[in-house]
Amino acid sequence: PPPTPPRPQFPPRAEGFSFLFKAFLPPAMGEYRRDGPWLHAWHDPVASIKAQSSCVRLVDLNADKSNILLVADENKKMRVYSGTSVVSEHQLLDQPVSMCVFYTSDSKSSTPAIGIAGGPYVFIYRHLRPYFKFTLPFVELDPQDESIWAEMMSENVDVESGWDMLRQARASGATLSSWSLDLLALEDAEQRFAYVAGKKGSEHKQHTVVTCMETLKKDTDAEDAISSLVIGTENNQILILDPSGAKVICHATLPSTPSIMAVTGLYDIEWRIVVACRDGKIYTIKNGEMRGKAVVQGTVIELETQPNALARIEKKIYATTMDCNLNCYHIKGRKLFSLALPAMATCMGVAKITRSRVVEALIVALNNGEVRLYNGKHLIHTMQFDDVVVAMRWGQMGREQNSCAFIGRSGSLTLKMMSRQANLEKSDASAGPPAEQDVPLKVPKKTKLYVEQSEREVENATHMHRVFQRDLCKLRLETARSYVKIITSGEAGISMGGG
Repeated sequence: PPPTPPRPQFPPRAEGFSFLFKAFLPPAMGEYRRDGPWLHAWHDPVASIKAQSSCVRLVDLNADKSNILLVADENKKMRVYSGTSVVSEHQLLDQPVSMCVFYTSDSKSSTPAIGIAGGPYVFIYRHLRPYFKFTLPFVELDPQDESIWAEMMSENVDVESGWDMLRQARASGATLSSWSLDLLALEDAEQRFAYVAGKKGSEHKQHTVVTCMETLKKDTDAEDAISSLVIGTENNQILILDPSGAKVICHATLPSTPSIMAVTGLYDIEWRIVVACRDGKIYTIKNGEMRGKAVVQGTVIELETQPNALARIEKKIYATTMDCNLNCYHIKGRKLFSLALPAMATCMGVAKITRSRVVEALIVALNNGEVRLYNGKHLIHTMQFDDVVVAMRWGQMGREQNSCAFIGRSGSLTLKMMSRQANLEKSDASAGPPAEQDVPLKVPKKTKLYVEQSEREVENATHMHRVFQRDLCKLRLETARSYVKIITSGEAGISMGGG
């Protein structure tokens, strides 16, 4: 009979279960996967987050040196992430435009306040609970618009006549209020009469809305230093609030509506605000000679197309534009370089790494799913995402100093960490001219006809030059004769008289 096969040896039950658990464990929850200088920490493809970079913050909310992730969603919800789980969700009162974290006292045990801008208000939260609401100052009404509404409210002018007067005021270039614009949008006479009747008894005021918001440190550059909110409004205003967020302590007026801001410096010493506006220009606001005064500098950077992201590193201003370019300017307005990107940029952030020396790199997310890391104009690394990154925030996540949160267009959330051995001070590519410069060109050999023609040109150079000059004079003479003939015959079709 054939020999009995040996009985297979199975591992113990606990060890076998551990093996299966590790085998089916998702890579995002296992060991960190390295992608150049990045370490992959966590990925949630079904986070369902709809937010922009200005509504994503990493903050030490409990003053325990462990940061959490705050996201102000477009669905009017504020999500709080601790680690990889959602700790809580809070309903917001308006759709968020921007969210900032600022400190109101210099106590080491103080917790930060959260400012969420929406519409004409800035909602301030403490301990994740509503605490205070700041209302933007009202806009000064146009005298012509105000007088027309006063006449309609007092019934000295009927609604139809007031509607015609408002239409003429708009045609003459007057700035109308929201009441006037809403009234002019109504086509039915009964609707216009009902609209004016509904406004009787209400005070005629014009609100403005927040377009962007950042923070400005007061006297120190520490993470938990006292800071103030810097607000950009629809009526071309830049407002700086006091640390409590209750009143305006400084303001400036720009030629256009601000859309993106980059704030540097300290309010008590020297500060500078770089603002990208809707007219495609970058303006700079700095502190004046007197405290509480702001000065708009005369240096204006004019971009070729509209900017969609803005960042500042030291004395350099980086701006990505809709023509797929990354432009760099000196703070005084001189253009340093421009890089062509393979796709339009969706968002941009600054990675600040503090080791033996401080290194600041630029993170640029593109519309094709790439996330590029630049040091100056040198490309350090390119990382490919399965989703287009539309928002990012660099900072400390948990206890890890160098982390970055990425939000995809489909609502996914990805957390990456920068490796401690990552070298961002120079590019992997060698500096200097490209390698193609050393490759010789394939120049064809000289034929006998080419050599004979070259010798002929050398021997008859003077004669050939004279013939060329003679033919050129003949061409100019013939052109002048034709021009005179057209004028005398009246076939020019335009008036030739000087004026």
